[in-house]
Amino acid sequence: MGNCVSRKKSSTVKTLPSSNYKKRESTLSSTIIKSIPQADASKTIPQTEEIKIETNTNSVSNARKMIKKKAPVADHRKKNLEDVDAPNAIVTEKVKSDREIEDLRKSLAASSLFSSLPEENLHLIIDQMKYYTLGAREVVFNQGQPGNNFFIVASGRVEIIVNGETKGFLSKGKGFGELALLHDSLRTATVITLDKATLWGIGRQAFRSAVESVSNQKYIENKNFIDNVPILSLLTPAQKDALLAVMVSQDFEPGQKIVSEGDPGDLFYVIKEGVVSCTVKGNEIRQLSKGDFFGEQALVYNTTRTATITAIAKASILSLGREDLTRVLGDQLQQIIYRNTQRMSIEKSQTLKVLTKLQAESVIDKMKVSSYHDGEIVIAKDYPKQQMIWMVLKGSLMASTVKVDVFQFIGDMDFLPPSSVKYDTSYLAVGDTDVAEISWADLEACIGGRLANISQQNQVLGILRRVQLFRALSVSKLEQLASVLRVRDYYDQEPVFLQGDPGDAFYIVKEGQVEIHKDGVLIRTIIKHDFFGERSIILQESRTATAVSKGNTSCWILEKQQFLNLIDENIRNQILKRMELQNDSVQLTELAIIKTLGKGMFGNVFLAVHRKVKTPYALKTVHRGKIQAFQIHDNLVLERKILLELDHPLIMKLVKTFKDPERIYFLTEFVRGQDLFDVLRVLNLLTNEWSKFYAGCVFLMLEHLHERNIIYRDLKPENIMIDEYGYPKLIDFGTAKQIDSRTYTVVGTPHYMAPEVIIGKGYGLAADYWTVGIMIYEFFCGIVPFGEDEEDPYKIYEKVIERRLVYPPYVGPNMKAAPFIEMLLSKNPSMRGTVETIKEHKWFQGLDWDGLLGKQIKAPYVPKLESLAGEIEHGLKRNKDVTEFIMREEVNDLAEIPKKRGKSPPEDWDHDF
Repeated sequence: MGNCVSRKKSSTVKTLPSSNYKKRESTLSSTIIKSIPQADASKTIPQTEEIKIETNTNSVSNARKMIKKKAPVADHRKKNLEDVDAPNAIVTEKVKSDREIEDLRKSLAASSLFSSLPEENLHLIIDQMKYYTLGAREVVFNQGQPGNNFFIVASGRVEIIVNGETKGFLSKGKGFGELALLHDSLRTATVITLDKATLWGIGRQAFRSAVESVSNQKYIENKNFIDNVPILSLLTPAQKDALLAVMVSQDFEPGQKIVSEGDPGDLFYVIKEGVVSCTVKGNEIRQLSKGDFFGEQALVYNTTRTATITAIAKASILSLGREDLTRVLGDQLQQIIYRNTQRMSIEKSQTLKVLTKLQAESVIDKMKVSSYHDGEIVIAKDYPKQQMIWMVLKGSLMASTVKVDVFQFIGDMDFLPPSSVKYDTSYLAVGDTDVAEISWADLEACIGGRLANISQQNQVLGILRRVQLFRALSVSKLEQLASVLRVRDYYDQEPVFLQGDPGDAFYIVKEGQVEIHKDGVLIRTIIKHDFFGERSIILQESRTATAVSKGNTSCWILEKQQFLNLIDENIRNQILKRMELQNDSVQLTELAIIKTLGKGMFGNVFLAVHRKVKTPYALKTVHRGKIQAFQIHDNLVLERKILLELDHPLIMKLVKTFKDPERIYFLTEFVRGQDLFDVLRVLNLLTNEWSKFYAGCVFLMLEHLHERNIIYRDLKPENIMIDEYGYPKLIDFGTAKQIDSRTYTVVGTPHYMAPEVIIGKGYGLAADYWTVGIMIYEFFCGIVPFGEDEEDPYKIYEKVIERRLVYPPYVGPNMKAAPFIEMLLSKNPSMRGTVETIKEHKWFQGLDWDGLLGKQIKAPYVPKLESLAGEIEHGLKRNKDVTEFIMREEVNDLAEIPKKRGKSPPEDWDHDF
């Protein structure tokens, strides 16, 4: 199946690691079953049992060895208590001497978890460490018990015991138990004192607080500085975040020179704290303080320093180098700023803001930037109108008493009548001014027609994109639809169609209102830009209501046959299936349970079918007893909120939620197929084209999520289903979160987690891109790049943080995807790019993104699925009551709920379910 010649040699296959391609476990309670919500890390502890299947290592198809998924087993003991470790120790808040602080600093630096943290974090961690005094042969912690603290030996020795066997001894300065600081986990060894000993220790909560508080404070401070620096203020939020990741903080003592006249100008500075003096040839020109900046010309023009900057009081300075800037944003900061200015100007223009993103980018590409000195003529008097458009990028223009500043256009309204033939005055540059210009002919060539026509077409296109019926269509298909819409005007009380008429068209209100009446009763009113009659464009049925114009109304009309001419059978089937999922009127009593699909720590998932229309669904149930016991009500509310925001052909669809006195229910799309992990077992090592197919689909999923500021946090093959068409479908949103900028929780599966997630300094959407990089490496190599042979999560984390990226010999030295993988697996999140830049990467060159979204590209593998018809019919006859079937499945689950439950959730927490 896989097109990799080297795998035909048995020796090549034998070089694969013996643990090759196991299903990976999430650190957060494990991935119990797909789509079951996850509790907070402090609520559950995963245990695993590995089940192996013997395989013939000489078989080419076994490049990915068949090792079954680990089955998680719940452990419901009390967690996250300060006294779970060293229960007999005397714990004090000992004041640390300078020597002790330095010793602790050296000990922390020896651990990969702490070595990546900045000085401020280490100082706060050391400050939070407590002093533990223990006698001889006292237990620090036992193997298999929950862990909370990390320790460093201050005096004495401790013994490490695994399964009753001594594995080693630790003395002064050695640390142990780091994994407990990252997330809830069972201790993998027993540690006891050999003689009287003292330890420095810090708990998980104190550690996370120490890391988060400093990191978040620094992030906010630095972000505010960037927002207030004029040369950087026009960058996009994503570009600013990228710069934040590479800016360096430096401290300068009074009298210390920061830059000197004549030095190379390769750094830009912003003052966070303190005061500095700016001197030229020994004469002070001015003083700068908090919030001021200097050296900005170095970023753009690479000039030498024209002044000396000296700290007057102790100063804290942020610096940004040209090299880092180039790696993050490219080699032309001025061009980037100007391009952002052009984008923002187009968005502000009354006439050009109607352009689509692609159209606007095409216009910007065509624009020419010209520079003018103070007083120079930019537009001469009597120059013909309706020929050119000008946009001010820097400086300003003046014509008589009219001033044109940055973000403003001249000439963008000239296509609208009435318009004078020529300019009646000249426009002159005020100071050094940069202007972008484009002819009307070039602009309309870029957008594909007259602006007036394109404006209307784009307006319709924006409305079509909101119509669920058309969500599966590509942009090009939607543009074709928009081009064939016709406009019709209706007078007051004129029928648009009557109840019982054939359903042969789809309508969008352009102006005015339309009333919908059923059996003579007003049902609803359709207003401007709303739509109606959509079901008839696909379904062969008569109108179920009458539509009447209220006042004078104008509608866009799309004939059914015109639409059908633009779509193929595959897209039509997708649309029909999506329409079935929009039936949010379905009630719990209308469903029948066919079988259990999965069981997890928090709930169960069942295959359910609508008794009348036979539509299959997945029904997830969570008992209220477990909701209270594990305090997961917030998780369920968040999961519901996120799922309701998602509507994408490659993402599982939430139909609706239910509630009753016993449980909460999620009714979702039933995704038939196999998970990607199992499909990879069949396909073996993927070809370049197959890898692009799956990776492209994943980035389309992330594009939809990240546009809504949703970070997924647990991407891996096990959480992606390959549906009946062979296309990936993202499921299981138990770890997803909506973020403003950054989050700190350690969530995910160790082999796939980004370094910044592990370290805990805060992370954003780019953590998902790292995970895709791991998956693409896995597509080609059959293994993960970091910690493949490791089972201990902490050792995996060390490998991830170390990031020693090598490729196995059987993939060859010229793997086309290698540069792309290395970009995604950059330790600096800002270097991974954004979805927009990633889609433009040369590795994806030639990929039809619209075809991928519309599922028009042939999939590498389509699962062979047996018909469910017989099973559904049998289930419909056997199962009469939904809750009765669920109760039978819950008997054993409810027995595992801890007797001591958590506090009751707020009374109305489930108000929206």
